[in-house]
Amino acid sequence: MVWVIKTKHESENGETAALELESEDGWLDANVRWDGCMEIHLYSVTEEGRELSDTFHTCDLQGLIERLQSLDAVCRSFFESQEDKREDEGRADGGAADVISH
Repeated sequence: MVWVIKTKHESENGETAALELESEDGWLDANVRWDGCMEIHLYSVTEEGRELSDTFHTCDLQGLIERLQSLDAVCRSFFESQEDKREDEGRADGGAADVISH
């Protein structure tokens, strides 16, 4: 993914204090501060234009990414096991031996 720097905000001493970034496809943009805190905007992009869908604020981007990856893994595992269960319905145990629920 390519990110475009739309604006650089500088501190009094000339250092970059914040960036406004936008993904090349227009689906995301972010206002990122020097301390790692940021506001991320998600857009719905259509032929007619671009509409704000949601906003996230985080000071722990890596933690958010890890949580989202964990969510993705759990969802994939659940739905894949559900597909496997449908395939195993012909077995004597109904595939129940392969399902673990906490």
